[in-house]
Amino acid sequence: MGLLFQGTMEDHKEEVEATEEPKVEEEKSAPCLENSVPNVIKKASFNDGVKRGLHECCKAIDRGVGLMCFLASNCDEPNYLSLVKALCAMRSVKLIEVPDNKTLGAWAGLCKLDAKATARKVVRTSVVVITDFGERTPYLEWLLNEYKPASE
Repeated sequence: MGLLFQGTMEDHKEEVEATEEPKVEEEKSAPCLENSVPNVIKKASFNDGVKRGLHECCKAIDRGVGLMCFLASNCDEPNYLSLVKALCAMRSVKLIEVPDNKTLGAWAGLCKLDAKATARKVVRTSVVVITDFGERTPYLEWLLNEYKPASE
């Protein structure tokens, strides 16, 4: 018993194309601080371009490989804030202040993800430095245009 197929392959392709649902393009939100920072950190982490914590970040900025710095404004130690701000000003690194260190830690990947990709057990971090942006995105371009280096 064989299968009997009538028509040509072009007819079959037209049927398949007609039954496929139209692809809905992702609606991208407008760049803002809350959208841009996690996106830039995520893209940079693919290229091992993210330094987390005071020690790693200060070393990266001091060596001159830091390109952008995210600093939590609710840091517990005011000396950390003044140290990072001074290093960024000295090396002309873009300094962007974010409101919460727990949120910054989640964005930097210092957390466990559950089955629904919700961040659990988030470790707070006061500073994150980007050393390699990776792929250029509209979010990165927005941050580069919106925030000037700390020395200006």
